[in-house]
Amino acid sequence: MAKKKRIVYTNRPWEATGICSGCRLCELWCSVTKNGAFNPRRSRVRVVDLGTGIDIPVTCQQCEDPACEASCKFEAVVYNEELKIVEVDEEKCTGCQACVGACPYGIITIDPATKKAIKCDLCGGEEPVCVSICPSNVLAALDDGGTAAYNRRRFAAVLAMDDEAQRYMPGGEEPIQKKLEKRG
Repeated sequence: MAKKKRIVYTNRPWEATGICSGCRLCELWCSVTKNGAFNPRRSRVRVVDLGTGIDIPVTCQQCEDPACEASCKFEAVVYNEELKIVEVDEEKCTGCQACVGACPYGIITIDPATKKAIKCDLCGGEEPVCVSICPSNVLAALDDGGTAAYNRRRFAAVLAMDDEAQRYMPGGEEPIQKKLEKRG
């Protein structure tokens, strides 16, 4: 049986290649793989420009209790037990956009060509094309255990970087670790 996975942005700012470059190859290859056309508006992954020169790729988080599924009165958004992913059944989808409004990540969109909902399906259980094409290697398809382990390593690195930064910042704020200790 497949383990539940999600695509995670594994930025590693402490490594030269660990930050999204904003090249949008993930969007282009997703759209060509799924639709046969290089059209980022038809992609299941979105590169979000935070307006600060920082780009972040965002995909469906394969929620445990998906709001998109609950919002669809046509039962077009379904949980695939075998693959452990949330999918859109294009036959049932009417394009009503209820799932678009319900998605807390804003990642479900309407395909401009078909007028039906589209979202990441992890390439149907295969290696997601966005993960394999990313030249910065900042995307990974991780199961829940891998995601938790990665987040622990990332948090430890952030604490270490914050502590290191405090040594060289005159009169800087308290390190993150001390702030967390105060909270209990």
